[in-house]
Amino acid sequence: MIWRIRERDAFARLAREGSRIRTSSLWCTYLPDPGAEPPRLAFAIGRAVGPAVTRNRVRRRLRALLSTGVEPPPGWYLIGARPGVTELTFDQLRVELIALLAKIPSNSRTR
Repeated sequence: MIWRIRERDAFARLAREGSRIRTSSLWCTYLPDPGAEPPRLAFAIGRAVGPAVTRNRVRRRLRALLSTGVEPPPGWYLIGARPGVTELTFDQLRVELIALLAKIPSNSRTR
């Protein structure tokens, strides 16, 4: 289970205190927080990725992957996509997301 981030203060805290990681098609700003169980998550899919239909498809695919077992450790996450993400298959996106989450330092993981 994953909760959504909706509060402006949470986004400001992520921008101020969060750490950033990247893969070729995805990026993430995260803030480890053992008290954030389940993890809190938001998406930032910019217009460079494509029109609204494409951006929404990418967001739905990421949300589906995160609900089927590819779950980040407790904390706050803002996950974004780069323009090349639209060329990935679902399985390639899964590999990319797993690689992104694997870059989170082990000292910030609680599991």
